[in-house]
Amino acid sequence: MQVSQQLVPPQITSAPFLGTDAQGRDMLSRLIYGARISLSVGIFGTLVALLIGVPFGAVAGLGSSRRDGLMMRLADALESIPMVVFILFMLSVLQEYRIELATVGFGRLQLFFVAIGVLFWLPTARVVRAECLGIKKKAFVDAAHSQGMSSLHIFRHHILPQLWPAIGSMLIITLPRVILMEAFLSFLGLGVEAPAVSWGRLASDGMATLNPLVDAGWLLYLPSIALVGCLLLFQRLASWARDYVNLNT
Repeated sequence: MQVSQQLVPPQITSAPFLGTDAQGRDMLSRLIYGARISLSVGIFGTLVALLIGVPFGAVAGLGSSRRDGLMMRLADALESIPMVVFILFMLSVLQEYRIELATVGFGRLQLFFVAIGVLFWLPTARVVRAECLGIKKKAFVDAAHSQGMSSLHIFRHHILPQLWPAIGSMLIITLPRVILMEAFLSFLGLGVEAPAVSWGRLASDGMATLNPLVDAGWLLYLPSIALVGCLLLFQRLASWARDYVNLNT
């Protein structure tokens, strides 16, 4: 009964407008703080995926057919690794070397950024590889080779500008997937841990609070609505970016 007395339902007329949780904390402020963590994981995880996937895909697509085949078989092997097994492995590494990593400012949240990004670099690599396979057959690339330009110079000044539309599209497409993955892992207890909070963590806490004697459904549906609204927004942006790229190619 003590827990239920601390729960205040959402009320439009006076604060707290979105109610409180089982510890009496304002849900609006926790949703805003959770948005910071969820969006931070999404942005940094997406950047990690791009930093790994773009060079990998470019090297595979611009190299020889033998190198391309070996790198793609490596990508297939990495894609077969179960997601949860990989996350548990990364968390076990952090637990083993927690003190050493803390000395350089690398904690669980930073490791989570890297782990999420590593999960999503393969689709980016495949898209960049496909773009490079088409670009390297164009006449301006052959002209640059005939003038004695190095491969690195050709990539930086001639091929990379052609890849920016695809990279931008992959950034917008990958971002909501990373946010959803973070929410899923945090909901299972494998992601963000207290005192940090994200939308997935809030939904997990709300689910744990629900029981037949306590009516506190807002603890679950408020972070769920915030997450769904964010994902729908990024989905619309991804659709717009895909249409824009198709019109300009």
